[in-house]
Amino acid sequence: MFSVDDFVLKYKKYTDEELLDINSNILGYSNEAQIALGRVINSKGGLESLLKKAESKAILLNEENRIAKETMDFGKEGIDASFIKTVTSSTILSEEKVKEIIDRKYVEVEAEIEDKKIKPSTIIGSITGGGIASIIGGAFWGLQMIYSKRMFYIFFVGLVLFSYYVIKALTKQTKNNSFVFIATIISIILALFIGQLLYEIVGYRP
Repeated sequence: MFSVDDFVLKYKKYTDEELLDINSNILGYSNEAQIALGRVINSKGGLESLLKKAESKAILLNEENRIAKETMDFGKEGIDASFIKTVTSSTILSEEKVKEIIDRKYVEVEAEIEDKKIKPSTIIGSITGGGIASIIGGAFWGLQMIYSKRMFYIFFVGLVLFSYYVIKALTKQTKNNSFVFIATIISIILALFIGQLLYEIVGYRP
């Protein structure tokens, strides 16, 4: 059984949000926990002070999210970061903070745009990676059927992941790229075909 002092030591490690969350469900806690929570909240300026701080934090977070979204939207339209900084302002955040958010989010936008580009390296990497994944994946798929005469779901999941990550490793691009996505699907289909062909040639080996 925890004493009041034990709960005080525990609650002192909690964030303001966690303390408010406990306070909103305080009736479900023991008497010792309730007393300890009251002491810790009072040491932080009282419940009203914590609520005001939480409200202020929520306002700041919403404003940061608004600027981040605007940056993402503008960036996807091809507008550069320097121009976004001239048209985006805030009455809540400092100018330096606004610029920091724009710079950070714009890096993400550029990475996303770059990831979706179909470049020569995308095509070469997808074809090479897809071919490698089809052969290796097909061999394992065929061996699975040759020695078990069954198709296991976990092996199929592994085949999908193997094909995708081989292509991703060679292209340095993700499934968000349409060419990588299509190449992965084709690689999986080819692997299944190779596996089935291998099984038909060799047959079941108990």
